[in-house]
Amino acid sequence: MEPSPENDPSADLPDLPKTPAQKQRRYGPPIVTSTPQSNTYGAHAKDEVPQRASVLNRFLEDDVNDRVVLTLNDFATVILDLPSDWEVRENFDLSPESKAVKDAFEAYLKVAEAVPTGQGKRERVLYQPLANLLNTLRNGTGLVDNNMDEKMFYVQDPRPVLGALLARKPDLGGIYTQLLELAENRNLSTYLAQKKIVGVFWGLLLFFVEIKHRNGNFIGLSKGGITSSSSSFGLQSLYREQSGALSSTETSPQSNMPPPASATTSTSSGKEDMAGVTIHQSGGKDMTVEVEMSQLYEQKAEEELKEEENLTPTQGQRRTRIQCASYAKEMLSNGFIRNHAIGITADSDVFRFQYYDRSKVVESEAFRIVDEEWKKLFMAMVCQLNQLSSEKLGFIPNLHLDDFDYLRDPRQFAQDFKTNPEGLVGATYRFKCSDGYTRLFVIKRVLYRAEGIIGRASVVVEVECVCTDSGCQWHGERKVIKISFPSRSRPPEDALIREARSKAQSTGDLWALDHLPQIIDSITITYDESTVQGRLKAHLKEEYEERVMRVTILEKLHPLSELEDPRDFAQVFYDILQIHQWLYECVGILHRDLSSGNIMFRRKDGKIYGVLNDFDLSSRVQNMDKGPTSNHRTGTRPFMSIDLLNPKWEGGHLYRHDIESLFYIMLCLACRYMSPNVPTPEPRAYAAWFSGTNRQVFVDKYAFLSDPLDEAPPIQPYFAGFKRWLRRIHKRLRSGYKRRPAYSSEESSQPGIESDDDESSDSDEDDEDLDFDWNTLNKRASYKTMRSIMSSFQGQSLETRWASWNPEH
Repeated sequence: MEPSPENDPSADLPDLPKTPAQKQRRYGPPIVTSTPQSNTYGAHAKDEVPQRASVLNRFLEDDVNDRVVLTLNDFATVILDLPSDWEVRENFDLSPESKAVKDAFEAYLKVAEAVPTGQGKRERVLYQPLANLLNTLRNGTGLVDNNMDEKMFYVQDPRPVLGALLARKPDLGGIYTQLLELAENRNLSTYLAQKKIVGVFWGLLLFFVEIKHRNGNFIGLSKGGITSSSSSFGLQSLYREQSGALSSTETSPQSNMPPPASATTSTSSGKEDMAGVTIHQSGGKDMTVEVEMSQLYEQKAEEELKEEENLTPTQGQRRTRIQCASYAKEMLSNGFIRNHAIGITADSDVFRFQYYDRSKVVESEAFRIVDEEWKKLFMAMVCQLNQLSSEKLGFIPNLHLDDFDYLRDPRQFAQDFKTNPEGLVGATYRFKCSDGYTRLFVIKRVLYRAEGIIGRASVVVEVECVCTDSGCQWHGERKVIKISFPSRSRPPEDALIREARSKAQSTGDLWALDHLPQIIDSITITYDESTVQGRLKAHLKEEYEERVMRVTILEKLHPLSELEDPRDFAQVFYDILQIHQWLYECVGILHRDLSSGNIMFRRKDGKIYGVLNDFDLSSRVQNMDKGPTSNHRTGTRPFMSIDLLNPKWEGGHLYRHDIESLFYIMLCLACRYMSPNVPTPEPRAYAAWFSGTNRQVFVDKYAFLSDPLDEAPPIQPYFAGFKRWLRRIHKRLRSGYKRRPAYSSEESSQPGIESDDDESSDSDEDDEDLDFDWNTLNKRASYKTMRSIMSSFQGQSLETRWASWNPEH
């Protein structure tokens, strides 16, 4: 018997966890505050999601809609760390009346005024003048010096940025000019040519600029005021000195000023058109840095611009925000590990700055650069952007720099960025471990990387320790490192795992150790007010979720894809059910994020043991009534229960929600894969769960659980043995959801899947049952029920690890 907590006579015992209730209705689920009422959910399963812009853009909707707007002054000081006394500092002493600055502004504005708005390809004539303007504002001259930290804006569109599976292309990008100097090295040019690396990749992009030409309407500031809606760097192609395609023109020694837009050069390689940005060098020489593009890219770019011509201001603003968020997403999800990303949007003479981190999307207010006061601040902000270190531009400070760092010297990579987005391979990171040693780890393989902007953004990599310290005993060893950005209020993953392992040893439940990950070390890095995250927390207070960077070093485990026998899959899933139950009942820990990526296995003495991994989102059950530990619901969308996909659900995260997740994991494996790691052809089963919006996934799963499954799910022959499991679990979930008592919206805002009067009348024991057990759907989704189904596979018993469990718990 599994009583609901409010009726459990043992509910006050500390070692008998319960789902907390802060309020109690006449009937219906208890209202708890452990799960926030938010439309922003956990990460999607990257390897399962079709790599289409239309799909991934949906995942950006919630992040963009939850944005906050700062005044331009606040954005400058909080985000860009612009000193409050910048107006009197020499390094920001750029006069709008200086010839270089004045010429650059006039050249851009002249083109912006001359070109009719909304004219498709004509919008692109703004790219070069704006790149020249921004480069001029870096230091007031536009000249390139030998400073290793010097940055430059260049024209990226229509050539996509490399290093991602999707072809994204901001109009302008920012890189270190040092990359151009490296191109003079003939050996480097040869290396890049051999690797077929052509273009900039996301790991090297420092910031981006998106350009529109709709008189401010696509930013939200029209002439009448506010509108209705408030891999590496391809040096052999970008710097073609070796091939002779570089355009280097002599100018008068007396004139080092940027040329007007009409004088900007654009060159051709003879076979493909080239987009160029003119760099003005000390000594009076100009060179045009080129971005190679094909007719295909050109055609796609024109089609996209043509689409924008018919958009309303409201539609244009939404599209622009999603575009910019998609660039930020790629910067945060590909290449080097970052804390945040920065961008600029320009719409004719209206501008806006954007910032993206793991907790918030922040925009500056829109402003016009023709306004003298705004112009001065804008100039200072662009100048400050050029002075920011790589750390302040978002790269985590642990990226190891040796001579030239990775942002300036792509020779240190062995990765073909054109065809493989795993730009982390070959990078070296430095971490100070708890034993006092500062260790260097070179990344050998990317095991998992979350997509998206807001959230934990977990990165799991296989590394090799390359320390030269004689005292380091890890030298040459392979480890697994997980870097994530969980909420600071969440209990640390390593503490929960160590608590569970200690409990197993103290109680004699040693079997549990085989099913828990082994933490080798854990490092937590916080953000104080010297960081942009710390300043945002101080400025936005409760509106900003405080996070930490957590580095967890673990033993190497094996993913599900390495299993070869269906029976081994079944044993692993049964193991996960048992360890999940033990954690909940004996340790008081609820995992709360079952997904295909969090179920691993280890081999020991010739046997396979399922391991429940990734406790970042886990909670101590006894603390789940003390308020939410995050501003976002937990879970991986395709595997989340329908309750947790419902924004009106107030019943908290129950253990049977994880059981439902386990069912979806097994279902998707059996129906979406022909064999381990071999996906079925498109269209794949249950595709909407991996590509739909929150509402779409909820509705689709609701329909699926309401369906009596007259037609069997498309289980692949390799996984045919799971048919009995899946049908029986589906039947019990369907029955449990359909027989939940109906209750009025006045008494609850949680609609769930309300019972059908005709169906519920078939069962007297469930009809209007005021004692309905919401925690287990009246035992239909209980541990006991699941064990009875999963303890055998194809007529043969599986190994029960926890034989002493209490069926009546």
